[in-house]
Amino acid sequence: MMKAYYKRQQGHAALLFVMIVPVLFGIFALATDGVRALQSKARLGDAAEVAILTIAAKNADNTDVDFDGAGSKVNRDIATRVISNYFYNQDTILPQDLKISKLACNDIPECLAGLRKGENRFNEYRIEAKTKLNTWFPGNESIVGFGDTFTVGHAAKARKYVNKTVDVVFVADFSGSMNYRWNGRVKIDTLKNVMGNIVKEVEKFDEVTDGNNMVGIVPFNWYTTDEKGHSLQNAGLYPDVTIRELWHKGIYKSRRYDDRSSFHDIPLTNNYKNFIHQFNSFRAHHGTASFEGIISGAQMLNDEGKNARRLLIVLSDGDDGHKTAVHRALNDRGYCKQIKQRLSEGKNEKGESHTAKLAVIGFGYPLSDNVELARCVGIDNVYKAENEQEILDKILELISEEIGHLK
Repeated sequence: MMKAYYKRQQGHAALLFVMIVPVLFGIFALATDGVRALQSKARLGDAAEVAILTIAAKNADNTDVDFDGAGSKVNRDIATRVISNYFYNQDTILPQDLKISKLACNDIPECLAGLRKGENRFNEYRIEAKTKLNTWFPGNESIVGFGDTFTVGHAAKARKYVNKTVDVVFVADFSGSMNYRWNGRVKIDTLKNVMGNIVKEVEKFDEVTDGNNMVGIVPFNWYTTDEKGHSLQNAGLYPDVTIRELWHKGIYKSRRYDDRSSFHDIPLTNNYKNFIHQFNSFRAHHGTASFEGIISGAQMLNDEGKNARRLLIVLSDGDDGHKTAVHRALNDRGYCKQIKQRLSEGKNEKGESHTAKLAVIGFGYPLSDNVELARCVGIDNVYKAENEQEILDKILELISEEIGHLK
């Protein structure tokens, strides 16, 4: 009797086990794919934040393609690449659910309220994305599951704060080496094209500020030339005298008879059309003395600048040649430190405190060849460009404001 009873109980247990196993496996499958879905959602959130930060940094046009709210092709490509990298090519980004928008301050009540409190203007970038992934346990008639695929979605924001308007002086190399070819094009032509694109971007910057950004340029070879066509020499035989006279115009110098260069200073202006018209007519020739341009550029910022932010960018394709010893002597006496300190002193007419930055963008030569330029601005402010686009991107990075915080 007892044996028969136990056999019946074993049969019941076996039956219950057979009935429970699918349920247990279904719970396991749901838990496994459920956790994976939560992890995927978190990963998509990280990807969305990185993507929108990258889009904000790029600051490309965001005119919709395909449908309202789609964003531009450039921005969609950025978002797609970033998100795909986070999922190791295991995802299917749903194009109809990838949305990218850019809001100007006038469309953001919080920004408008901040302006009334004296806070900085900002643009806001937004992204919405969904991705579809294959499940590990899709389920069937007997076992529950998520189906063949599951979809997760996420959104993110980034704010790019618009800083104060800026005065930018470009100290541009117009020595003879600028007539050489680089990446299949004459360097001076590359520089002229870059400058044309720069002023277009500054015009866009004007649209989100009060329109008082200013650009100026000081071309140099062995000398600089003022707007009246007089060649000037700032650094004489005695570096101590040069330092003492740092904020006074240099002495007039006669051009060499074989100097075929043609250029002059263009004072700070927001007449960008006239700026480019003049700049495109300049010609390069003869040697290099970057310190001449730096001193004249600093004088321009100091004498003509109206904005609180002051930026001096040196654009050069080589070292100072036999003038390097002069530059070394000036650096030994801290001439660039004095320039930055002077440009950072005081306030503008609006009562805003001045800030100043000096930077170098080198192209077409090893940056290590120009030690004195690095000593002048500081090694962290020296950048190398391998092509025209990198020159443009670096200038825009220096001019533009930093990306705001995620929210």
